[in-house]
Amino acid sequence: MTLDVSAVVKEYIWKMLSDCSGGMKAFILDDFTINIVSVVFSQTELLQAEVFLVERLQHIPLKKLQHFKAVCFVRPTMKNCEKLCEHLKRHIYGEYFLFFSHLVQENLLQKIAASDEYEVVRQVQELYASFVPVDPSLFSLEFSFGMNYSPSDKSLRATDRVVEGISSLLLSLKWKPAIRFQRSSSRCRHVAEEIHRLAYIQEPGLFDFRQNVGDYQLIVLDRMEDPVTPLLSQWTYQAMVHEILGIKNNKVQLRHSLNDEKEIVLASSNDSFYQENMFSNYGDLGLAVKQLVDNFQAISKMNKQIESIDDMHRFIESFPEFRHQSGSVAKHVNLISELSKIINEKSLMTVSRAEQEVVCGSDRVLAFDLVMDLLADNKILPFECLKLALLFILRYGGHGNKQVSILVYKSPCEGHV
Repeated sequence: MTLDVSAVVKEYIWKMLSDCSGGMKAFILDDFTINIVSVVFSQTELLQAEVFLVERLQHIPLKKLQHFKAVCFVRPTMKNCEKLCEHLKRHIYGEYFLFFSHLVQENLLQKIAASDEYEVVRQVQELYASFVPVDPSLFSLEFSFGMNYSPSDKSLRATDRVVEGISSLLLSLKWKPAIRFQRSSSRCRHVAEEIHRLAYIQEPGLFDFRQNVGDYQLIVLDRMEDPVTPLLSQWTYQAMVHEILGIKNNKVQLRHSLNDEKEIVLASSNDSFYQENMFSNYGDLGLAVKQLVDNFQAISKMNKQIESIDDMHRFIESFPEFRHQSGSVAKHVNLISELSKIINEKSLMTVSRAEQEVVCGSDRVLAFDLVMDLLADNKILPFECLKLALLFILRYGGHGNKQVSILVYKSPCEGHV
């Protein structure tokens, strides 16, 4: 099947909401699943599905709302189970339809059943979506290992969260892959072994999709294997926006916007320009935005030439598309303007040229001089200096030369390098 994790999750949510058709609904979500719904469903679509209230599971209304049907979509954790039990005991909503984002342990189901004193639970089902679909071919688990890379209980729990997310993705796509992992990483081994145990030993029937062995492959790699790429400046559209401005659940905050729009939605599923140019480099992107503006200006001129009934009719028919294109042009022009201002303010082009010389060049002296010049430049932010210093150390630190010591001493980030 075609890989489109956004479409799969959206279909799951439509199923949840349609299974309790008829009547007003309250959509009850936890801190994780609310992110899932926000990236694939619009407010308009929720209203079309008769959802008139969206609440976090942790917030329990003070008064009863029994004219609502509660559609609960949560991760199958003990904490969420306890909150569901509290809901059921207090009989807040008229009926409950419970959907879990992964496999539910039997003891949690028993706990929920014991709390359903009013017999208001109408449905309990597992729908495998324990991941946030960012794009059709990209998803996030919405957590970070941070600096905790040594084996510990916390680290193992985080690894188990990876297993939950990947296994739910495999179930949603109906894949039972051959599993490969990076031998040098104990964490990769643990993730691979746990997914194998779940798919091939613990729940083989659940993963029985009538596929040939090896039709799909899951390759588990450790991000720590490549420390260089995260230190390099990114110059493709999506990567630039994420690194410079930050993308959170397909939303971007604009700090220098001249109009009232301080937050924009950036999703390839409903933005054709972004879908076509998300991997374009900075130069090609500028040309694409100019072409977008030129095309819109041509359409605007046509819409101004209304001289007959037919012209009016044509304008009315094309007005929704015109408004949509107007919004798209304004969004991407604002976004490119914001990026351009920050790139100039932080001298990121200059920093990037030095990065490329350090990483790809063969002249160590030239690379050292470039880095030292930028460390002495007050316009270069300490974080950019830190990245340059780390890149130089990764490239030339094994040569035992004095340049590394000088670099650490001269760096404004001394103590972090």
